[in-house]
Parts: sequence; structure tokens; C-alpha cells
Amino acid sequence: MDKHTPGPWKWFGNASSNSVYLATTHSGRRFVMDFTRWGMRGAQPRFQPERGGMIDAKDLLQFEVGDQSIVGVEAAKKDTSVYRMDVRGINSADARLIAAAPDMLAALQKTLNYLENTEGELGMTLDSADAARAAIAAATGATP
Repeated sequence: MDKHTPGPWKWFGNASSNSVYLATTHSGRRFVMDFTRWGMRGAQPRFQPERGGMIDAKDLLQFEVGDQSIVGVEAAKKDTSVYRMDVRGINSADARLIAAAPDMLAALQKTLNYLENTEGELGMTLDSADAARAAIAAATGATP
């Protein structure tokens, strides 16, 4: 299984050129995700696997129906078990991380609540509570 792109990540782009992308703030701004046209009206994200160029999401799609090992629209069209193109996921570590973000935020908020309630009992402050507060603030736009 591939690994997600190490953070930190940040949104970049230019409104004058109609571009926006997610990239690292290190390693020469390595792309995590950007967007490209898909048909006449749509757009799709693109992801960059380890050591490779950007790959359209359509080539990484996983489907609800049929052989679960099928990846990508072209492969699905060739496999008769995929008779509906309903998407269940995108076969990219970064896409999985993005999709899991709300669950991770909720878990971190519960963990922080626990740490805040036990700090006094332990008689010390925990660095992990400060790190959790900072990460929650970054995810929610709040002040830490």
C-alpha cells in the first residue's frame, strides 16, 4: 500500500489563472492534489503517487459494484462485473487521508477533551494536548 505525502500541506494557486492546488510546504512544493477538466462541464482531482507525475482521479477510481480489485474507468469498462460506475473510493493514499480527515478530527477532539480532563489529575501539562489544540485550530480555522 502506498504512503500518504508527508505534511505539512497548504493550499496554493492563483485566481487570475484559475488554478488551485494542494502541495507540501517543503520539498519544492510537491503536489498532493490539483484539478483538471473532465468532459465539457466537470472537473476531477489529480493526485501524485510516490515519485510520479499527476494522475487523473478517473484512473484511480474504485467501484461499488463488481470486482473490488478493479481500478480506473478504463479497466472497469473492460470488466463485465462492474456494471455500474458508482465510485466507492480513490486508490491514492492522499485521497484516503483527505477522506478520513473528519473522522480523525473528531477523534482528536475527543482525545483532547480526555487529556484536558486528566491533566489536573496527573499534576502536569501534556505536550500532546498542546499539539492537539494546534492541529484542531488549523483544521477548524480557530485560534489555538
